Amino acid sequence: MWTRKAALMLASGISLVLIGMMISNFQLMILGLMFCAFLAINSWVSGHGNLEIVRTLSADNLYKGDDLYVELAITNSSTRRTQQLEIFDNVPHEMKLRSGLNYMRVNLGPGETTRIRYVLRCPLRGHFSFGPVSIRYRNTFNLFSQEMYIDHRSGIIVFPQVRDVEEAMIRSRTPKMYTGATTLRTPGPGTEFYSLREYVPGDPFKIINWKAFARTGIMMVNEKCRDAVTDVFLLLDSRDISRIGTVLKNPLEMGTIAAASLASYFLKRRDSVALAVFDDQLSYLPADGGDKQYFKILSSLAGVAPKGNMPLQAVTNALAPRFSRGSPVFIISSLEGDGTVSNAIRDLAGRGHEVVVLSPSSIDYERLVSRIPRMSYEVMKLERQNRLSAVAGYGARVIDWMPDVELSQALLQVKM
Repeated sequence: MWTRKAALMLASGISLVLIGMMISNFQLMILGLMFCAFLAINSWVSGHGNLEIVRTLSADNLYKGDDLYVELAITNSSTRRTQQLEIFDNVPHEMKLRSGLNYMRVNLGPGETTRIRYVLRCPLRGHFSFGPVSIRYRNTFNLFSQEMYIDHRSGIIVFPQVRDVEEAMIRSRTPKMYTGATTLRTPGPGTEFYSLREYVPGDPFKIINWKAFARTGIMMVNEKCRDAVTDVFLLLDSRDISRIGTVLKNPLEMGTIAAASLASYFLKRRDSVALAVFDDQLSYLPADGGDKQYFKILSSLAGVAPKGNMPLQAVTNALAPRFSRGSPVFIISSLEGDGTVSNAIRDLAGRGHEVVVLSPSSIDYERLVSRIPRMSYEVMKLERQNRLSAVAGYGARVIDWMPDVELSQALLQVKM
């Protein structure tokens, strides 16, 4: 590709030759021919040698809001010097350059290596790809340039943030084979109080409730809730309506944070966690435990995008054969635009599941991007409260999650 400088030089050379011919001035003609010859000689000079590029990332995956350190090593593996090179590393536009530059001008000798180092901030979750590397070379006199791409790519996964959850107040009615940290609504060995019953011969004296004996005159003992491992099911609503709000604050983003935090909390307690994401279709990750399941859940949540309008009842009907008997079910949804919510929750509660609905308030997220008249806001707020009250009437524990409330504080509403 010719640069502007080369085009002006060629135009000047031709003009001088024509003017010299018109006025019979050999000096102008010779000067014009020199300009053209100089361009011709420069066009024969090749651009650059064989380049090898290696990109190194500080991590293959990280959490939203973390910093990513990138190093790009460029090596001239040929036996001749390159021309002036401009190297630009293409980074995802969702990431923000925090320090350094992803651009460099360099002229490399044979076997010489240079490095580009910069730091990116990752404000959004998702699956991202770096590359290709854009290269533009200019010859010595900046008369010709050429652009090319080296298809060197690197992938990275940005997980949603994981918040600390102190207590989720979730119980199951059905024990599994091994003991764990989840309390069951059946008497047995455990730490949490279940009920009082009369003393029978053989009961250990340490479980006698002496206060109850002093009050009633009847020997009573404390029953505890049995501790055991259970399956916990997380249902995340990623329908198109969950995009309401800003890029960083909307029901879907907050829902992914909640799902990741709850999964981390229950997996640390040695419970098994299953994840179902519904948008225009249902994506299901079977229940399992351990660090492998944790990263599977985070990777699945990283790629969630708002789309579709799948009703909740269709989700619960499809998952009904997969639900463990009496297992807790978390539904993370704004409950907007879905008339099947009440029926779905009634069916879950009727099968013996403990249902917790964590509902980010889409009305309040909408106020972040648009002005809603106060009267309209109050009416929509009242309609939402009526909807949540109706859902609670079918046996679910409902949490109205406001944008300015931390997840751990919102989960305390279940306890209250």
